Amino acid sequence: EFATVAALTVFTTLQGAEDYKFSGDKVATSKTTNMLSASGVDTFIGGTSDPGSMDVKCQLLPADASQLALDVIRLAGYPVNMKLVSAITGASRAFSGIVESASVDYPLDKVCTISYKFKITGPVTLS
Repeated sequence: EFATVAALTVFTTLQGAEDYKFSGDKVATSKTTNMLSASGVDTFIGGTSDPGSMDVKCQLLPADASQLALDVIRLAGYPVNMKLVSAITGASRAFSGIVESASVDYPLDKVCTISYKFKITGPVTLS
């Protein structure tokens, strides 16, 4: 589900979604090795955290309002509120995301698909 820039709390369900995948979050590290480091072994401290990204693969539905809305959001480049809700468990992940890309695949012998890549910006809330 995703919201729009104009309506931050009204969510639209993305139609045709088949598969989603979260990349791992990552903490940046800064090297702190100096002349007094024990046995010449590198030492580090943790820095900022990159929450990663989410990829969603959907059946391509060219006239679908939800897929058309995501294209408008991608072109605008604005972050919007997003929420992934498991149909099986009801568990969810909520975050703000930017639509980085939308890649279309037109195979001859399969259903056409569109794959969205969302850059997560800010914390992810699990519930």
